[in-house]
Amino acid sequence: MNAAFMSGFITGGGLIIAVGAQNAFLLEQALKRHWAFSIALLFMVSDAVSIALGAFGIGMLIQQYPILLEITRIAGVLFLTYFGLSRIKASFADESLLLTKAKSKLPISLLFASAMAVTWLNPHFYLDTLILMGSLANQWQDNTYHFIWGGISASIIWFLSLTLVGRLLAPYLEKASFWRWLNRFNGSLVLIIAIQITLMTLPK
Repeated sequence: MNAAFMSGFITGGGLIIAVGAQNAFLLEQALKRHWAFSIALLFMVSDAVSIALGAFGIGMLIQQYPILLEITRIAGVLFLTYFGLSRIKASFADESLLLTKAKSKLPISLLFASAMAVTWLNPHFYLDTLILMGSLANQWQDNTYHFIWGGISASIIWFLSLTLVGRLLAPYLEKASFWRWLNRFNGSLVLIIAIQITLMTLPK
């Protein structure tokens, strides 16, 4: 198999798996069986667009204008902090309310707005797919397209797999204790990401 494709697949896979906010959001929707494949498709398209834009120079443009990245970081930290705290707060609800919330489903418009937010307001998304993947793609010169397709393929496989696993496990996880700890895990994970992004902006 083409070396550039494999490099894009391995690098992209490692970076995509590490983007916790997207994974936590998608897994929750998969467990609820609520438009999970559509959300996965949105994430895959976002990755594809971001990797391609990075490979064709947009990542370098953003690096030349750091104020753009700073604005994204601030907005991202605010959103991720709200997202994480709301999940942790929900985990302390009583059992009946917790199960009710676990079965509740966001309106379609709010669902997709939230999916866009955990993607495009997440600075890790920009740093990983747009800047890092873009710069690595350019190193392959004539094989840039193979690298891009490798990264996109990793995104497709990961998000489809996560969605399928969530849907398959859903019938076995309809317990208040599971949703309590899932909310705590998701909330803590997202807050850690927000803290990491904040620390990145502090002077060394």
